[in-house]
Amino acid sequence: MMHLLHKISPAFLYLWDMGTAGCQKFPLKIAGSARFFAVFACALTAGATLSACTDPQTAGGGPSGTDAGNAITAQIISEGKPAAQVTVRLIESESLEANSVHTANTDSKGNVLFENIPNGEYILEAASGDMALQKEIIVEGEDIDLKKSSLEKTVSVSGSLHEKTGTIKVRGLAHEASVVDGKFTLDSLPAGPLSLVFIPSNEEIDTSYTYMKVIAGETSTASTFAEESRSLLLDDFQDSNYQNRFMPARVYDGGWWYFDYSKQNVTPSFITTKDTLHRFLLENEGGNIVAHVAAKFGDPVMDSDGNTIWPWATVGIELGKSKKSLCNDISSVDSVAFRTKGIGAIVFAALDETQKNDNSTIAQYEFNLTDTWKTVTVPLADILDKKFSYTCVNQLVWRFKPTNNEDRIVDFWLDDIELIGGKRLSIWKK
Repeated sequence: MMHLLHKISPAFLYLWDMGTAGCQKFPLKIAGSARFFAVFACALTAGATLSACTDPQTAGGGPSGTDAGNAITAQIISEGKPAAQVTVRLIESESLEANSVHTANTDSKGNVLFENIPNGEYILEAASGDMALQKEIIVEGEDIDLKKSSLEKTVSVSGSLHEKTGTIKVRGLAHEASVVDGKFTLDSLPAGPLSLVFIPSNEEIDTSYTYMKVIAGETSTASTFAEESRSLLLDDFQDSNYQNRFMPARVYDGGWWYFDYSKQNVTPSFITTKDTLHRFLLENEGGNIVAHVAAKFGDPVMDSDGNTIWPWATVGIELGKSKKSLCNDISSVDSVAFRTKGIGAIVFAALDETQKNDNSTIAQYEFNLTDTWKTVTVPLADILDKKFSYTCVNQLVWRFKPTNNEDRIVDFWLDDIELIGGKRLSIWKK
């Protein structure tokens, strides 16, 4: 979750109330919100006033850009029949405000048309009573026909937070709810992936977020909200979950943390036994949840073909799903920082699995572990193999290296992995 904090003056926004046939304007003060907008590309000029909506009777309402001609068509269906006079809106997928919303109504046959839509990533949302839908759309210079899209039963999401007051917003859908006495409920949401963001009333407290997927007609409970910190934080493990939340939920659903090792000559400890993914333990240190795993290295062995198998063990994190084609451009990132302690040494590396070189390593940095927590900062430009670039990174890994010849044990603790200086949207773009 990596972003820089910048102070700007509070802005007053006009939000569109989807529950009405037209636009309902009311002022909403986002105190100290610049740190938030810097992350989600909703930056505003201090004191600017934005109009959140356009005439819903006009198909393709909203700003036209340089990509004039891009058209989006769909037929909205409800319970097998065309849904007439349903309000449909199109909003940038990473937006938390309706400042760039396009709106249109379906005709008597349920058809809807948006014209002159600029290139970009959007969420199309349609709602009628207790039925709704959402669809991700990527506009890249061509017309898009969504064909028949069926409304489903809406969803209700509730949750609790430590902070007593604030606002919960849904990225890409512009729904929101107040937090009262630390509790909130969002009603009439469309089923599918949701990215919820909590904006505390106290501007000294940073924003936090969670991702989830919800099923039509169900009432769901939001999981733990992770803090938005001073930079892009991959995972602080506070959600007690092995899925990192670095990537947008609706794009990759996040990648996975893993621990792996050579089964023939490495004996692991502090691992889970619930599955075959060799996941490390998540331990509670005074209320802070951290990763912990260890490995005892044996001698090299020969396989049945006479090849030497050297002992190895690795903690790694996928930046997206485990597909080699889904790489990420982290060239805007200045450095990677993380808190760690333990026994032995670690080789931190960035992997580009589209490369042909052995183990796909394009950059690596070795450091020794200590018995107390310390923050290690790795300057990426200084460690890059000059044959490569950071424009396609699939994984970050921490490879174990024993330094005690007698015990040959590496004991590794890890927390708070940050990508400092990165531009979230430029990384997500790829």
